[in-house]
Amino acid sequence: MNQPDKDQPDYIKELNSQWLIDLRDEVLDPIRARALAHPFLTEMIDGTFPVHKLRRFFADLCWTIITTPGVVASLAARTPHYEHNIKTKMLENAFSEWNHSWALSQTVNALGGPGDLIYAGPDHTWDALPYAWHLRNWQVLYAYNEPWIDGVAAFAVGIEALVPSIFSPMIEAGKKHYGLKGDALDWLEWHGGEVEMQHGNNGLLILEQQVDDDDIKLQQHLRSVIHKTMMVLGEHWLDYYYDNEESPETTAA
Repeated sequence: MNQPDKDQPDYIKELNSQWLIDLRDEVLDPIRARALAHPFLTEMIDGTFPVHKLRRFFADLCWTIITTPGVVASLAARTPHYEHNIKTKMLENAFSEWNHSWALSQTVNALGGPGDLIYAGPDHTWDALPYAWHLRNWQVLYAYNEPWIDGVAAFAVGIEALVPSIFSPMIEAGKKHYGLKGDALDWLEWHGGEVEMQHGNNGLLILEQQVDDDDIKLQQHLRSVIHKTMMVLGEHWLDYYYDNEESPETTAA
């Protein structure tokens, strides 16, 4: 019962708490599977997803994550003073994000977009779609307003347990069909690889340590936070940018 489905990318750690085993089997793995089967990804893997749609997706994401290091650091500051291990892991995560927006700007450049302009800012120089604003506001909500354990569940599990599943197949597709290489491929390799996978495992470990096995109410609440987060950063996100229609010139450099 405690072994992951072999059809899933095998990076979720071995779990001991039953509520996290159930979370993996009933929430994490099914949402990851649906993301992998989404036409956004399947068409990108085939090389048939339009370049301008991919450019908009990464351009808006570049704009969104410019503020992420400070947001994650703020969440780390809100963890209990005596939980030095949690603070350390969260701050290490925040520091590792310092050059991610620049790396993603190089992806946008390679796809024919204004990556340098987005990275240099200010914010109003890029007309991000409403969903990008939604993602930024979501980060602020969980970093500053909700209890710190909710923020850990959202950031360190809801995002980090899903992101590698989405971006791992984009690495080869980006190289093969969209001409991504060198600096333009770095962001995908970081987020589809072992570093991001470890972040998700760290989040699960924190929840395993912090949530009592008999605290059913808190378990149900955090499961809801993770589920909603994975929908925001999974199917709903991919749906939005898959369905978005605009002229290719709108996002061209």
